Formats: sequence, structure tokens, C-alpha cells
Amino acid sequence: MKRFVASILLAIIVAGCSPPPTEIPVTLTPPPSVPTIPPLDMAPPVAVGATFLYADGTTLVAVPHGPFTMGHGTADNPEHTVTLSDFWVYSTEVTNHQYSTCVAQGRCTVPTSSSNPGYMAYDEQNRPVTGVTYDQARAYCNYVNADLPTEAQWEKAARGTDARIYPWGEQAPSCDLLNFGSCPKVAGNVTDHPQGASPYGAMDMAGNVYEWVADWYDPVYYESAPPGDPPGPGAGRARVVRSSGFRSNASESVAYARSYSAPSDDRVDLGFRCVVKHLRYFAPACQLAPVPGPEEIAAVREDCPAISIDVRATACRYGGGAVVTFNDDHPQDPNASFGGIVGCTLLSGQPGSFPLSYKCTRGSTAVMSSSCNYAGLRSATCGPHYILDPSSGLCRWDGNRTTGIDCPTGEFYDPVVHCCSVSSGDLGDFPVCPPGTVFTKTAPATYVCFPTGSVGHVPPQSESVNPPVCPNLCDLTVDQCSARNLVFCETICACLSVGVKCPTH
Repeated sequence: MKRFVASILLAIIVAGCSPPPTEIPVTLTPPPSVPTIPPLDMAPPVAVGATFLYADGTTLVAVPHGPFTMGHGTADNPEHTVTLSDFWVYSTEVTNHQYSTCVAQGRCTVPTSSSNPGYMAYDEQNRPVTGVTYDQARAYCNYVNADLPTEAQWEKAARGTDARIYPWGEQAPSCDLLNFGSCPKVAGNVTDHPQGASPYGAMDMAGNVYEWVADWYDPVYYESAPPGDPPGPGAGRARVVRSSGFRSNASESVAYARSYSAPSDDRVDLGFRCVVKHLRYFAPACQLAPVPGPEEIAAVREDCPAISIDVRATACRYGGGAVVTFNDDHPQDPNASFGGIVGCTLLSGQPGSFPLSYKCTRGSTAVMSSSCNYAGLRSATCGPHYILDPSSGLCRWDGNRTTGIDCPTGEFYDPVVHCCSVSSGDLGDFPVCPPGTVFTKTAPATYVCFPTGSVGHVPPQSESVNPPVCPNLCDLTVDQCSARNLVFCETICACLSVGVKCPTH
């Protein structure tokens, strides 16, 4: 019995000392993670020589942070050292074409016509926009999420850090460096003087047109201005104007010269440029017009119609009014358009074909336009991250993510391809071309940015319509009616009512 109990106890003890059963390890597989695509910030570093294509077609140039010598020892311009943060500045003055897109979007107002008579002319699209006040200039910069440069930013962009006299250095001014008094006495295209660019690549920092800057003018501001990023005086009566114009002499073309103007002024020789701090505010455009080079231009065949407007007044004795005829040597020209016919009725022809004549009884300005047809464009150039689409001939964004998700007015952000599309879907409604080129329609929904002057164009036509002011014949007196010798005297109420005999003809 004792042996039996002992055996039981031994078995219990041995069982209690035995190792636990082996466990089968369980491997937990984590749920699949969704790969994150980091935003691609394609903005280049702020270094001398860096450039960036901006939303309105401008090429921005980088101005790195650091000190520079500002002023040149005159009474309101003492020489002193200023330190600025990084910024990007427009390499060219804002053009008529660029400004017109802001007007079309309702964000800007039209320049004063007397100070910019060629604002909408084809040949002047790459000239600087003039005839704009300080507020109009600032409105455009705000439209593209930019600012007018401070006076210090403008001068550093023009002079660099070596206290040079002119943007290009110390060489005396000449017509190949800038557009000034001894050159053609009109504002020129903003890309005409690359030889006179500043150390950072900004053109026309001397000559062509003066430029609005952000600061109020104060002749003693430099005496109390902070040494870093001076914002300008808090108030004043005039705004600072920098640069010089096409009528300026050599002594006025120095890069440190200061002048000023009332904010409400607009002049034929006063424009502006903008500065940008945040390059990736706007997402890139989903599509852009390509830019052909010289060798591609040679492959283009142009077919440009000849258009004209003929206005012929009709004498009162034949009923008065004016006959307006629109002529086009391409009778079925699909690019032709006309307007300005007020109080008119169709006389001959059919809308959509030419010639087309109207009888008008009210004063107006008849206008007509058309464009050339192009064929045979072999290839063209697209910017970084853009691919030439052979089906449309347009440059299309390659889909890379960017940090910007905002879009200019008239466009919307496409989250699939991470870019900005024109709301209407037609690039022609929001044209963007680099300064120095002209936005041109080459086929339906196909566009290209042709270098200025490289191809022909159709000059728009306009003619005043001034029908003669004829008296109301029913109100004529007997003596007046007898003296007129009118061939349609029988229709004159006043004459018939008194029994006057109509003269023969």
C-alpha cells in the first residue's frame, strides 16, 4: 500500500517538473500599407543663375539672401548696407499680353488708352504694359500671388552685390544694352536687351520703361530704415519709381537712381514687374502651348488672309446712313470675326462668308480680325515635366505631384494629375506664353507660342462709321422743301400737306 502511494506521489512530482508542451509560434502579418507619395517640390534652390517658369509664363530669376550696397551718396540716396532675405523677381517687365489675361478674368482694369494706345495690338503684346496706376500694378501682382518689389529688392535685383553703376556693369549705356534716349523713342519688347541684364538675369532694369515699386517715397527714409528687409515708409504722398525709360538719357539710367510719382499717375513710359516668395503656391498648368525653335519655324507654312473694311456714307437725298462692307480674300475664312455694327441691317452676303455688307444708321466703330493658318510644324519644345502630345500638339503635365494645389482665376485643380486645368477646357480662353512669344492658334484647339516677329500675322482692322445726320423731312418748311430739289419729294409730309409742287429731276 505504501509502495502504491509512493508511486502516485512520485508520478505527481515528476509530472509537475516536466517542461510545458511546445507552443507553435504565430506570425502576425501587418495589414498592407498604402504607399504615400511625397510631394515633389520642383522649386530650384535660391542661387545666382536659378530660374523658374511661373504661372503667367514669366521666367523668375533667383536673388539669394545676403547683404548688398544700396544707394550712391546723393542727398536722398546715401550709400548704406542692406541685408535681404531670399526672393524671386520677374526677369522681364509685365507685358501687355500678360496684363490682358488679368483683365479678361475681371481681376484688373484696362490701362489708360492715351498712355498705352497699342495695348491690344498683335505687334505690341510683348511690350511692357503702361498706362497703369500704382493700384493697377499692385492688382496684377496680387492676381499672380506676388507683390510689387520693395525699393531695396528692386535695387539689389538690378545691381547685385558689387555696387555696380548699371545693371550690366560699368560700361557706358548703348542701344545694344538698353532702350534709352538715343534709341527708337518707343517702348520695345521686354526681351530685346538680354545683353543688358542684371547679375541675376533680370532685363530692362535700366531703360524701356520706369517701374512702380511698393514703397512710399521719403527723401530721408534711408537714415532710419532697418538694415534688414526694409519695408519702406508707412505712409506718404507719392510712390517710389525706379529704373529709367525709353526717353531717358544716360545719366538717368544708373541702377541706383530714385524718382517718384503720385499713385494715381499713369504714363506711356511707366510699367512694373513683380516679386515672388512662394514658387509652389500655384500647381502647374495641365497643358501649355509649345514653343518652336528657329529650325521648327522654318517648317511652318503660313497662309494669311487679307482683310479690310470699306465704309461709304449715303447722301441724305438717297436716304442717308452708311454702307459698311467687310472684305476677306478667303471667302470662307473660319478665323474671321467682325463687330461694331450698331443699328445696322444686312444688305448683301451671308454671315460666314465674305464680302458682307450692312446698312447702318448709327455711329460706331466697325472692327474685323482674323489669323493665319499654319501647317507642317515638325516639333516644338516643352518645359521640364511636360510632354509633347502629338495628337494635340500641346505640352501636357506628366502627373508629378507638387506642393501647390491652388490655381489662377479661371482654372481648377485636377487632383488626379496634380495640375491646373482651364475651366472651359479650351486653352485659348486662358492663354499663357513666355514673354518674347505670341500665343497663336494654328488649328482648332491647337496652339503654339511663336517667337515675336518670326511669323506673319493679320493686322486687325477698324473703321469709324459716321452716317450723315439727315433732318426729319416731315418737319421741313415749305421754303426748305422747295430749295432742296429732292428726287423723292413726294414722300415729304410737310410739303404735300401744303400742296407744294415737287421739282422735277
